[in-house]
Amino acid sequence: MGNFVEQEIELQKKFYEMLGATPDLSHNTDGVFRGCLFENKKTIDNINETLWQAIKYLARRRERGEKMPATIILNDLIRKTAYIYKTQDVYEEMHGDYFGAASKNNKNMPLIYNTIPYKKICYSNIDERAELINIVKTESFIPYRVDARNIFGLSQEFYRQFKQDKDAFLKGKNAEIRKPFILKDRILPYGKEDNFEFEKIMDCLNPALLQREQGAYYTPPAYVKQMQKMLLQAISEVPKDKDYVIIDRCAGVGNLVESLSDEVLEHCILSTIEYNEYVILKYKFQGKSAVVIPDTDALEYDIIPAEREFLTNRVLNDYVREKVLDDNCVKIIVENPPYSESGSGGTQKTGRKENKWKKSFICKEMKKEVKGVATNELGNLFIWSGFKYYLKNTTDSFIVYSPTKYWRNQELVNKKFRDGFLCNRKEFHAPQNSATGVIWWQNIDERREELPPMTPYDIQNDEPVICIDAGGDITLRKAHHNFTETYDNRTFDNDVRGILCESDGSEYVENGRDVSEKPLYNENIIGYLMVHSFLIDRKNVSLTRCGLYKGHGFYVRSDNFIEKLPLFVTSCFPYDKWWKTDVYSKCYDGQGSFMGDTVFLKKCLFYTALSPKNKCRSLRGSDNRNYRNELCFDGNTLALQRLKELPQTSAREDFLLKLWDGLLAKAKETDEYKEIIRKYPSATLGLWQIMEEINLEEIIGQDRNGKDIKKRKYPSLDWDVKAIDKEIKAYYTDEIISDLKKYELIK
Repeated sequence: MGNFVEQEIELQKKFYEMLGATPDLSHNTDGVFRGCLFENKKTIDNINETLWQAIKYLARRRERGEKMPATIILNDLIRKTAYIYKTQDVYEEMHGDYFGAASKNNKNMPLIYNTIPYKKICYSNIDERAELINIVKTESFIPYRVDARNIFGLSQEFYRQFKQDKDAFLKGKNAEIRKPFILKDRILPYGKEDNFEFEKIMDCLNPALLQREQGAYYTPPAYVKQMQKMLLQAISEVPKDKDYVIIDRCAGVGNLVESLSDEVLEHCILSTIEYNEYVILKYKFQGKSAVVIPDTDALEYDIIPAEREFLTNRVLNDYVREKVLDDNCVKIIVENPPYSESGSGGTQKTGRKENKWKKSFICKEMKKEVKGVATNELGNLFIWSGFKYYLKNTTDSFIVYSPTKYWRNQELVNKKFRDGFLCNRKEFHAPQNSATGVIWWQNIDERREELPPMTPYDIQNDEPVICIDAGGDITLRKAHHNFTETYDNRTFDNDVRGILCESDGSEYVENGRDVSEKPLYNENIIGYLMVHSFLIDRKNVSLTRCGLYKGHGFYVRSDNFIEKLPLFVTSCFPYDKWWKTDVYSKCYDGQGSFMGDTVFLKKCLFYTALSPKNKCRSLRGSDNRNYRNELCFDGNTLALQRLKELPQTSAREDFLLKLWDGLLAKAKETDEYKEIIRKYPSATLGLWQIMEEINLEEIIGQDRNGKDIKKRKYPSLDWDVKAIDKEIKAYYTDEIISDLKKYELIK
């Protein structure tokens, strides 16, 4: 494995060094540089498969609203042969809708490579190499069509470059999409006079701030189809002598009931929390559904109008009151509640309307019964109030779209599980990939530690398809013990005032932010670890050399750091796939059962010392103290001392140490390293500090738009950084994850 990795890295490294290129390697591509998209293979045995992989990458760039490289370079690294295609020649294919990983399922794609002109360059030949270099130097892009699949990405790029003006982007004949100016190097003018094509995703085209205020994310039709199977089953179980109503208090523009039969629609009670959505809802469903409830105070988040008016005895449509109060009428709530969370980061300070719902009637009522972080999320108000005020009988049901922590960690629902599946929140046009549960709860009390396995679904051609990559159905489990239970809260008589760190490990700079942690110094303090909450995400893990200014953690000391590092390692659990995120919880349910496993402790130490997620740096503090990084493998650190006391390293670990030693040697040859040592002669460096303070970019010019063109100052060092980062991630996946589950650190 080591030889293969070294060979692959070395071949690509030499190729790009030969071209003088520093490509963008994001989104799992082999690189985009100027106007070229690269697809590198050790050997290209099937040009058609390789070309289709590149086309899929171009299609993804189009969907993200990114610039479209005009040239495709398929590169055979062993044979030193490049096949040059023009993107324009695969223009229609580039506009296709492709499912799954770009590298998979290409064998059965249509045979196109031999019908499209291309140029073959053998760059082992010096003249042909010069020709290839000239091609790579050309910065050329082609415009593409605007459609429903890329309108969101384009809107975000427009807002980023121009201003938060939805009308300027969409409205009228002079809108950006019809007369491109900001995006003229990306898109062709949109030819339609209306925006009906974007109706179902219009809410997600709001500028980012407004979107956060409203929690405005639509429900994809594919997931609605899957959900409606559960809804129709619930309807089929309604006793013949009873009536039923379907209630959606946050219906938006009515996605969840869009394709229901007229017979079922007659039983629907619909409402929404935003006025412009109410206008559309009324237009589409007035006269078809039982009733559409007007929202009287939408932007102030006077939420759940049916409940508020019902509970305060205001005048309300007699039909709604009758059905909600009627014990002989089965209530089925079907909702995708808006998502908004308070109390995390700076979200409460970004707009005047955010978190208005925190002052709502329902929130005040909920806090009388529910304690803790569950009340920090708008969606939870809908879940709690649905069971509290609407569902009274065992025949009633709630089918809800929501991240599953309300059941896994927050004890908000303990009802009978009838059915459910998982879907990707990114498909709702949310900012990131994560798992959203769609669960049918019957109003029967039931406590259980795990739910029956649920199928994860992707979307292909507007249809739900089982996510093959997940490897099967997924079982959700409750987690009970938070990592905060095992925080080291000891204090020592010789603790004195020290300094604090920023989240990136540099010294804290006071700028009016709230400081939650007391800065401490002690020779036995070697770090500060923050891993609070059950959630696994970047916001909930931090390992720095000194106290973190925003707190929520504890000081790591030299006498027990080995037993605390598993908390950090667990919190680095990869959420690289959507079906991993918001499915697992980090927890201490195993109550430290890993303590006697020295091989596992060694793995945790090894990962910590080599991972860039470890933000410890060697610092010369403003208090004139030296803060040495002891959690790295540079010099005689505590990490290296303890590594020698633990079980012998494996062949894979020896390979990682070899990569690290090579990287460290290159870093120590730089002027930046010498400057660090000049200020702090005994400084030791981890990968993160090398990435931040040595592996720097430098400006080499400007493009025609005046944007700085940058490249890495030390390309060879940069390749080594990428190589060890890739390998330590693979080490985590292969060597550590199974133990995290075994010791109930991950559930």
